[in-house]
Amino acid sequence: MSNVTAYRSAGERRADECLTLLRTLTQIESPTRDEEANLRIAAALEEALALAGGVVDRVPAPGFGAHLVGRFADPSSEGAGVPLLVVGHMDTVHPTGTLLRYPFTACGGKVRGPGVYDMKAGLAVSITALRILAEDGTAPRGGLSFLITCDEEVGSPTSRTLIEREARRSRAALVMEPSVPGGGAKTRRKGVGDYVLIVLGKAAHAGIEPEKGASAVHEAAHQVRRICRLADPGAGTTVNVGVISGGTRGNVVADEAQCSIDVRFWSKKEGRRVDKALRALEPIDKRCALRLDGGINRGALEKTPESARLFNNARALAHDLGFGLEEGETGGGSDGNFTAAAGCPTLDGLGPDGGGAHTLHEHVLLEDVPRRIAFVAALFATL
Repeated sequence: MSNVTAYRSAGERRADECLTLLRTLTQIESPTRDEEANLRIAAALEEALALAGGVVDRVPAPGFGAHLVGRFADPSSEGAGVPLLVVGHMDTVHPTGTLLRYPFTACGGKVRGPGVYDMKAGLAVSITALRILAEDGTAPRGGLSFLITCDEEVGSPTSRTLIEREARRSRAALVMEPSVPGGGAKTRRKGVGDYVLIVLGKAAHAGIEPEKGASAVHEAAHQVRRICRLADPGAGTTVNVGVISGGTRGNVVADEAQCSIDVRFWSKKEGRRVDKALRALEPIDKRCALRLDGGINRGALEKTPESARLFNNARALAHDLGFGLEEGETGGGSDGNFTAAAGCPTLDGLGPDGGGAHTLHEHVLLEDVPRRIAFVAALFATL
């Protein structure tokens, strides 16, 4: 397509088709770790990608389902182009049966249903945009790879290697996660560290000979105070001990305890600082022993000169389409953290505007669907 007006009219023309696809995807419930359910939605997505002109690879993910990679070639590049990477996920946090409580509807200015905002609308919009390009004979410049995973909501344990591999062979990554409230893109995401501190003590009778014991629970309490002091509010670094467990009975000196630790940080430097400090923890009661499991799950999605250029190009396209595109940030992680950490310039939060992620009032704004289709089509064709 040669001008923005054509993309705008194509988005309006294809909006009902996009909603039909979104209905189909939403009504195939796909909670993470429900392998059969995710294989069903993978089949529907595979068909939709093929109809949009893609050649689809299916990557088995035992226990989860299957990841999909749709390849969209640019004939003019004769195989020499470096592709654009588009990233999304098919799994949701909602258990099977949620549709009975919160069915798919499109009325009153909102599209509602489990997973519509996070992030089946982003998938439907992207596939519809690719159909517009295929219909017009416009290929994504340099080619495009569309990676859709089935385990994002639990940290991408089986897809991380695939995401990083695709990111390293791509010129940029567009992540179709929900936009920030108001429709803005996400140019920063906090990195995430996930740890478990295990404390080993020595059991004893708490009434008869407590001195012969070394309480793992008491030691854990001391360590929690140390751990929480690692937070730096000024830098935006948070440290949360969310779950503590240990001991067997009130009259027994506890021989084991553990606590889960969630760490969020805006920069690689901060992530490394907290990780190093956690690994350097030593017991106050030397009769106890400490073991730290886990680590940094997702590096921070930091704004770079390259990602800033991506955003500026996207904002210019949005302006030409008649709406403003702001930028925002979030403390939550996504697969965009992985693409950025792999050195691929990344722009996140490009899905439709809405709200209520992970809740029973999850929704997408109906008015944003046609312009978002046009916007994404323009991105795919010009970046």
